[in-house]
Amino acid sequence: MGPLTRLWLFPAVAALAAWLAPSRKSSRAVALAASALAFGYSLWLLVPFSAGSGALRLEELWSAGSELGLRYRVGVDGLSLSLCWLTTLLTLLGLAGSGSHERENGYWAAFLALEAGLLGLFVVQNLFYFYLFWEIILLPMFFIIGLWGSDNRRYAAYKFLLYTFLGSLFLLVGFIALPTYHHAATGKWTFDIPELARTALDPKASPWLYAAIALGFAVKIPVLPLHNWLPDAHTEAPAAGSVLLAGVMLKAGVYGFLRILLPVFPDVSAAALPWLGGLGVANILYGALCAMAQGDLKRLVAYTSISHLGFCLVGMFSMTGEGLAGASLQMLNHGLSTGALFLMIGMVYERVHRRGVDDFGGLADVAPWLAFFFAFTLLSSIGLPGLNGFVGEMLSLLGMARVCGLLAGLGVLGTILAACYALPAFQKVFWAPAGAGSATSKMTDLTLGERSILWTLAALILWLGVYPQPMLALLEPSLTPLVLQR
Repeated sequence: MGPLTRLWLFPAVAALAAWLAPSRKSSRAVALAASALAFGYSLWLLVPFSAGSGALRLEELWSAGSELGLRYRVGVDGLSLSLCWLTTLLTLLGLAGSGSHERENGYWAAFLALEAGLLGLFVVQNLFYFYLFWEIILLPMFFIIGLWGSDNRRYAAYKFLLYTFLGSLFLLVGFIALPTYHHAATGKWTFDIPELARTALDPKASPWLYAAIALGFAVKIPVLPLHNWLPDAHTEAPAAGSVLLAGVMLKAGVYGFLRILLPVFPDVSAAALPWLGGLGVANILYGALCAMAQGDLKRLVAYTSISHLGFCLVGMFSMTGEGLAGASLQMLNHGLSTGALFLMIGMVYERVHRRGVDDFGGLADVAPWLAFFFAFTLLSSIGLPGLNGFVGEMLSLLGMARVCGLLAGLGVLGTILAACYALPAFQKVFWAPAGAGSATSKMTDLTLGERSILWTLAALILWLGVYPQPMLALLEPSLTPLVLQR
């Protein structure tokens, strides 16, 4: 068993152990220990990764099912390894920041199962196993929202499941048809992504295959007009669920484009640039405008996710070096900043069970640490130079400016609108006088443990904003072939 198989299998086994633990306390201990070990192990993978060679490293092949193209194949490059780090980090911090819940053993087990599914998704290099992990991650998140969410949790959970499951059906059609056309062209069955990327496909069938697969990924990002499930899912999910949903799960759709569609269909991707780049700009502007109209802090941040993922689309479909680097970095940046915001909103909700913008006022006086971290993270989210959000957004827009100045110019409006929704909300919650019935008097400031979690995220936000070069160097070999195919 290779290191990448151990990476996803360990939290899967730990999920079973947490489920069967004899008490709530021991179940939580198992989950925290397992997530900490998974994070440490994902960092250690950089050692054998750096010593390897080739586009994919730490590869592992099992020959079983090779006649039908179903052989188990895993491997990582800089893109997938960075997303593994993000997954293990946010799982650890999300669980560390979680309070008590009913049916607690199931709560901890669900998060570990979700972590295992996401890690498997980012390391497999075979469409069959990719789809298997793609479906696996739906169930834990469905239960996380439906069992441990807010008052309207069941509606949000079924809406999440309906949208994502229907998107998966289109993905399944494409994943079956693609190897079928490959077999017709070569006489060989394969689901291996690298091998499919090296084969010329029927030019008449390629746009239809591309459309089916792209639709499945677009639901998960989500791309307009397939976004309707996301605000409800974020609003009703527990804080840790929102962290992983926004921080990692939404990136699975962008990762699918980068890992499968752009390498396998370079010509179709180039032809789709105006349309998908335009949808990216629509995401940026629509998400920002909707965020300005929200009175619920969690729903506000949910709409910012739609906006920020638009920058990923804009950069990715420029198919330039700068744009692809910006899109890949923006996935990490958004995970850190939005994850921190959802954690802080969850900390507030745990204390006073309210999260409306109008429910507070003068919060900086009673919770100065919360005000500091919230302001710092919001400035990252709106793209302040020197923090991580600026780097990803600007690289994405620079890449698009090389191929379509109009789309890049419209995308710049999103950075202006971000300040228009973030700063007034912050001013009202933290600095404006508290109104009648305000929950501010019931608030207490962050504990030492909560500050430790947020210091970790703040340090990464600052590091990627001031010195992103090591991460860009890690990502570059993964993205260069996509630029050359344009």
